[in-house]
Amino acid sequence: MDQTTIAIAGPWVTAAKDVLLGVAAAATALFAYLGLSAWRNELKGKSEYELAKRVLKAVYRVREAFKTVRLPAIYQYEYPEEMRDFHGHLKPEHDYEGTLRVYEKRLEKMDQPFKELEELHLEAQVEWGPEYQDVIVNLRRCRSELLLAIQQMLRGKKNPREEPPKAAELAEERSVLYHVGGDQDKFTPQIDAAIGEFEKWLRPHVRTKG
Repeated sequence: MDQTTIAIAGPWVTAAKDVLLGVAAAATALFAYLGLSAWRNELKGKSEYELAKRVLKAVYRVREAFKTVRLPAIYQYEYPEEMRDFHGHLKPEHDYEGTLRVYEKRLEKMDQPFKELEELHLEAQVEWGPEYQDVIVNLRRCRSELLLAIQQMLRGKKNPREEPPKAAELAEERSVLYHVGGDQDKFTPQIDAAIGEFEKWLRPHVRTKG
């Protein structure tokens, strides 16, 4: 190659090298961006997975607490000792106070799981936005309905001279109060449906990671 050819080719070689360097720099930046995006997506997926698991566990603890409160039988040890007779049964004169103490203790076992769920619910709204906020509504409604049924039952024990509820009202109250299964238990399916709303939202996040 003569000097004239070298002189002509020189600027082209320099330009080509600049282009190659520019392409390499752009490719490096692109790969870095894609890597950063993948890393961020992985972190987000892991965050959603962990949060979904925590919320589901809290929801299931609430479900078990519903069962505890709605136990159809009251065991002797649940009554205060001073209100029990020689055989361990609740003394008739303590029917209201003894039953009240039983349900206060049972409801304490629901308060903590529900408090935990409410706190996680706020965290979940931050993660998934306002569309998530209504997921808990029906479960709250179930809790309120159970509390109302307990209050009505206790009021009847406190004021036994009041007119007793009609058969249909009593059957509905018992359905809410007691977890017995079968056709008579119309409240458990409502609780299960409320739990299902959480599962519908959260299960995809758990499956994505698993």
